[in-house]
Amino acid sequence: MSLKNLLQLRTETEKVGSRPVNFMTFSGKITSDNIFDLNSKVKAIFENGVYDCILDISALEYINSTGIALLLTIARTVEQNRGKMYLTKPTAFVQELFDMTDLSGRFSIVGSLDDARSQFKS
Repeated sequence: MSLKNLLQLRTETEKVGSRPVNFMTFSGKITSDNIFDLNSKVKAIFENGVYDCILDISALEYINSTGIALLLTIARTVEQNRGKMYLTKPTAFVQELFDMTDLSGRFSIVGSLDDARSQFKS
């Protein structure tokens, strides 16, 4: 099995309340071996002009510095276009990495997809 197959990214745009929201579901591992393809996929997601996002990272087992850079790039794109971004409950490994790098306060982290959806309805 190639390392590129260790990550799955599922995307869809869904209406939440009256707003369209991009959902990105990450499962597996973000590594230097799959970041190029992942960057291309994420860039294409924003071509629809929707900048409100929910990133489901509850099944993301591993992320390295290139993955952190990707999340920061997504956050910057969202902010520059006046969108909002929520991350669902990260795994213990990912949460620990966020804590060690002082990124826990940088991202809006919620407990579930329903919690994230409710943020867009209010």
